[in-house]
Amino acid sequence: MKTCRMCKSTDLYEFLDLGYHTHSDQFRKTNDEPEMRYPLKVLMCSNCGLAQLSFVVEPEVMYTEDYLYEASITATASKHWGELADDVMRTTGINGGRSVDIGGNDGTLALKFQERNFTAVNVDPCREVAQISEKKGIKTINQFFNKSVAESIGKVDIITGTNVFAHVNDLDAFVEAVKVMMKDDSVFVFESPYFLDFLEGLEYDTVYHQHLSYLSLRPVMMFLEKHGLEVFDVRHTKLHGGGFRVYICMQGQRQIAPIVAETAKSENWTKNELIAWGKACEIHREELFETVYNLHKQGHSICCVSAPAKGQTLLNYTGIGRFISFVSEKSKLKIGRYTPGTKIKIVGDDELIKQQPDYAIILAWNFSKEIMANNPDYKGKWIIPLPKITII
Repeated sequence: MKTCRMCKSTDLYEFLDLGYHTHSDQFRKTNDEPEMRYPLKVLMCSNCGLAQLSFVVEPEVMYTEDYLYEASITATASKHWGELADDVMRTTGINGGRSVDIGGNDGTLALKFQERNFTAVNVDPCREVAQISEKKGIKTINQFFNKSVAESIGKVDIITGTNVFAHVNDLDAFVEAVKVMMKDDSVFVFESPYFLDFLEGLEYDTVYHQHLSYLSLRPVMMFLEKHGLEVFDVRHTKLHGGGFRVYICMQGQRQIAPIVAETAKSENWTKNELIAWGKACEIHREELFETVYNLHKQGHSICCVSAPAKGQTLLNYTGIGRFISFVSEKSKLKIGRYTPGTKIKIVGDDELIKQQPDYAIILAWNFSKEIMANNPDYKGKWIIPLPKITII
C-alpha cells in the first residue's frame, strides 16, 4: 500500500507490525494443508487520518470459500442486529420498503429487517454462509457486491453493511455502486469497529487481513464528500470491543446531528501516541506469552474457548498456540477443523466440560460474559487476554 485508500495521499507511516500471518478465517479441514502467510502491518495516513493495512490479500482468497464466520453465533450478536434494525428505522423514519444488506453473512440482519415489514436482500460472496441465509428465507445473492449487482437489485430504501465497509479495498467503486441503489431519500448505514476503541482497548488482535481499514469519522466524512454523500448521524456501539454506526445520505437531504461534528473533533491522536501504542502491543504480547508459558511449565493444561478471526491473530502473534491442547467452539462450521497458522484442532464446547483443562483462554473476549455463562459446568480458571490479562 503506497497510497491512502481514501484520499490517495502518499504520506503514510507505520505504527504496528504484527509480522506475517495466515488468513485468519480460513479454517482448514486437515492440519497438513499448505498455508500462505502475508504481512500484517498497519499504516496511518497523515493527510486524512485513515489507519489501514499495508498489504491487501485478494478478496477471492478470503471470502469465496471456507470463510466460516457466522453473524448469529452468539445471543449477544443476534440481539445487537435487532437493535440495529430498530435504530435505523427510528433514526431514518423509514418503516418499510426494500432493504439490502451488503456482506450480510448468514442473513441475520436481513432477517431482522424482513421481520419489520421490509423486503430484504442479502449479498454475500461466501458459499457456506449464503446457503445458511437462503435457508432462513432470505433472498441471497452469492456474489461480491459491485455496480452490476447493484443494478440488478434496483432502487431501495435502506442499505446496510455491518463489518464490511472496512473490508473493502476499492472504496470508490463500492460507494458508487451503493449510490446506484439510492433514491434521494435513501439511507446507507454501515457499522464498523471504531479506531478510538481500538486504541483504548489495545485491540491489536482485531488486526487481520479482512480488516483493511481501521475507521474513524473524519476520514470517512472527507471521503464521502467527493461522492456527493454526507454523514448525518453516528452512534457508538459496544459489539466487538467498541464500534460506530454511521448514517449516510445524499448531500443536503437530511439534517445533520450535532454528534457528527463533536465526534470528528474528538479524533486528535498524534503520531507519537500511535507509535507508543504499537510498543504497548509488543509489551502485552510478551506478558501474555510469559503468563501462558509459566502455566504450561508448571504442568497445567490449557485450552482456548471460541475461535474468532481475532483469536487467530492473538495465537499467531503472541506465540502461545504451542501451549494450547485444543480450541472449543460453538459453531458447527468450525468444529473438526484446524486453526489457521497454529493448526490446533477445534472441538465442540462439550469437550471443555469433558476434559476440564486447568485454564481456558477466551479468544472472543468481547463475548466473555456470555461464554462463561454458557459453560457453568467448567471448573477450571478462565483467562481473558485483553484489554488486560485477567484470570477468573
